[in-house]
Amino acid sequence: MGERILVDTDCLIDYYKGGLELNPEDSHYVSEITVYEFIRGTRNVKEAKKILERSFSIVWLDNEILEKASEIWRSLRASGRLVEDRDLIIGGTAVVKRFKLLTRNIKHYEGLEKYGLVFY
Repeated sequence: MGERILVDTDCLIDYYKGGLELNPEDSHYVSEITVYEFIRGTRNVKEAKKILERSFSIVWLDNEILEKASEIWRSLRASGRLVEDRDLIIGGTAVVKRFKLLTRNIKHYEGLEKYGLVFY
């Protein structure tokens, strides 16, 4: 049994372009925010969403994710540092669901490790 991996948008794009292989032993998930980021840049939104749904489990926002993302936002704001909302929600999803985050945009998530974010 492999890892539980939340795939960020940059890696998702690389995967579909053939530039990234995902370990078939791992379980792969994407946040609904990643779905939005991915499909908005496609010509056929419905087809792109269907492709994602066949390949990944989509994690939909729930109260626990929203509360965690809000908690992290308040803490970061108090320390004078902010993370873009989409990245904050993706990071919060990984923390709440205990997924490892697969991203090449480490800088987008800097500082979230102290809240429990683990990178893959």
